[in-house]
Amino acid sequence: MARRAKTVIDADGEDRRESGYYSTPSFVADFLAHKALGYRPNTRIVLDPCVGKGELTAPFSRVGIGVTGIDLVDRGAGGCNRFVQADFLELAAPASEGSLFDEHSELWQADIIVANPPYNCHETDYIRSNKRRLVATFGKSTALNMYSLFVRAIIDVARPGCLIALVVHDSFLTAVGHKDLRQYLFASCTLLNLHLCPTALFADQGADVRTCLIIIEKGHRPGATVEVSNRPASVVEFREVLRSDGFERRHLGEITLSGEQDNDEIVVGLPPALSALFDGPRLGQIAPCVTGVSTGNDAKYISSVPRTGFTVPFYKNPAGRRFHAEPDGYIIDDFNREARIVPNFIVRNRDLLMKGGLSCSSMGVAFGATVRPPDTLCGVNPNVIVGEDDKWWLLAYLNSRLCLYLLRGVLIRSNMVTAGYASRIPTPQFEARTKTQIGDLAREAYRNALIGCDTAQQKSQIDLLVEENLGLEPDIVGLLHTFAADPIRLT
Repeated sequence: MARRAKTVIDADGEDRRESGYYSTPSFVADFLAHKALGYRPNTRIVLDPCVGKGELTAPFSRVGIGVTGIDLVDRGAGGCNRFVQADFLELAAPASEGSLFDEHSELWQADIIVANPPYNCHETDYIRSNKRRLVATFGKSTALNMYSLFVRAIIDVARPGCLIALVVHDSFLTAVGHKDLRQYLFASCTLLNLHLCPTALFADQGADVRTCLIIIEKGHRPGATVEVSNRPASVVEFREVLRSDGFERRHLGEITLSGEQDNDEIVVGLPPALSALFDGPRLGQIAPCVTGVSTGNDAKYISSVPRTGFTVPFYKNPAGRRFHAEPDGYIIDDFNREARIVPNFIVRNRDLLMKGGLSCSSMGVAFGATVRPPDTLCGVNPNVIVGEDDKWWLLAYLNSRLCLYLLRGVLIRSNMVTAGYASRIPTPQFEARTKTQIGDLAREAYRNALIGCDTAQQKSQIDLLVEENLGLEPDIVGLLHTFAADPIRLT
């Protein structure tokens, strides 16, 4: 899918999307300095490897602590005792490679490192042009974006015992592509603080981005617990959360998913009763979760209406449509032949596709499922190939607020839901009576959606039956209700 060109120009005429530079709010900088100095009260030197205008280092310089700043662009960082205009990643490469001849080693003697790394995706020219070298130096997941490169490099250059305080995009907490970065962090450091920021934290700078505050210590601190706080709905609420300093304390094992089907995801705010569901069956153990056809050129191969040569109903992404959805178009009849002769026309799971089942959302925060009839095809969104015995109760469950929370509040907070993520959704072993009840409600909702009627009543009843069957306490039910009411801000 083509991306629209976007720019976010700041007051200095710089495109934030290109530079990846966003100014850290002062109350966040003050909080990180307060916590960091609480762990390291005798700090002498602080380093910021992407110092910008010195927002994160200002609280340290105000109390007389020496500050070294590094940045590719001189933005006039105030309060720096020393400024080095250079590419931090180039300076850090020898340390990351384990070289004995690191001419910049004196830069890495800081007691505390603070940073708000630039966030640019894998499409930046820098990563495209240097991908092979970056992967070899910093690891494969770091080539996904600039912030992960900085996180890995910062850990590499930090001396043992150094405290690292970061404002960073939070996709690395759960994304499969960042599994090796999480494992490297666990192997190299002790996690001390993790606080999910509101999505509006950088809204005044034109960024709708999910970030977190993280404090780690280079090396291992036996018996350490992690101070955590979940994502608040607003910046005002976040200020109060940080000010009150009344955080939950958790052992690392309590906030990571480390089962055979998991990828060491870091999760915040998951109650024990819901965490236990991850020890049970997953959706992929009940029915295959697959993707289907990628045409490479939908305009050429998919018609908006059935016509000669285009008669196979095609489902791409039901998005907010639940229980029933009309096809998104009609794909060419001879799709198998096209896949044989056109390299980027790909048909996956050929033997399963035409069996039908359930088609699930892939893009956007909202998640749901709709019936996909037999003799239809699907795109790259997750599709559950399931027979009549399990179809209706699974349709009900996949449209429940519990499922929404387990997927979007725990497994994957970023936008794209793949079949791999869907296959790992915890799927409780409901009593037979409950399966029948929620299955009947799903059928009723399907019939309503088929004629354009509302399905809210059936969905509400499904939620109540699911939560009642699992014996969820009122506070957990309240959590699910709150999350489902505003998943975009709380994801």
